[in-house]
Amino acid sequence: MKTGFLITARMKSTRLPSKLIQKLGTREIIRHMIDRLKLAKDLEKIIVCTSANPQDGILKTIVEEEGVDCFLGSEEDVIARLYNAARAFELDYVINITADCPLVAYEYIPVIINQYKEKKPDLIRCFDLPHGLYSYGMDVGAMGKVCEIKDSFNTEVWGRYFSDTGYFKVLDLEIPAKHQRKYRLTLDYPEDLEVFKKIYEYFGKDTFRKTVDEIISYLDKYPQVAALNSGCADKFIKRYNEQDKIKLK
Repeated sequence: MKTGFLITARMKSTRLPSKLIQKLGTREIIRHMIDRLKLAKDLEKIIVCTSANPQDGILKTIVEEEGVDCFLGSEEDVIARLYNAARAFELDYVINITADCPLVAYEYIPVIINQYKEKKPDLIRCFDLPHGLYSYGMDVGAMGKVCEIKDSFNTEVWGRYFSDTGYFKVLDLEIPAKHQRKYRLTLDYPEDLEVFKKIYEYFGKDTFRKTVDEIISYLDKYPQVAALNSGCADKFIKRYNEQDKIKLK
């Protein structure tokens, strides 16, 4: 089974402009995420999925410098972009999250893959991990079916096509209690970037090699850091719910 990690990445953010090329230390966020995913076991490919829009050209340049693959697809139809990338690189199984989540829990990737091999769900979710640490596992055939049944070219938020249509088997991964937190470790707002800066100040150049245990232990010890972006969760959920609509043929 050929498995790849597809990083969804665009440069269009207005809430935190150019967030993927913000630097922590001497390296951009997107480079740190690629570094982190290279630690994961059982991945044959790391592919950054962006678009041919000129504003995204800098991502393609960075990806090529980092020695991983880049796929240029639809600007707005995210699930189609991911599906076409999976087909282009002949993947059987996909792990995915956006580039907003550079501290994604790489040690959970083999767990997702093993659960897929055992239970064959169409989508695996890890929502009990902190936001920014979880990722999705997707069957490539199921991604293709979503592309067939959807009646929208704007699929920035695509999860409900799996969970709400009745066509797909969705598995929620069991997460140990020690990793279940409401911490916010994703990049959408300036306050989110402040949290990442604090984490980087503490761990330094090894930040993106740290395990889920180490990251959570740090935030447990320094709740004032986690509080820096605690107000962003409601803003994110409101915006997410506005986008989280499905249209079927």
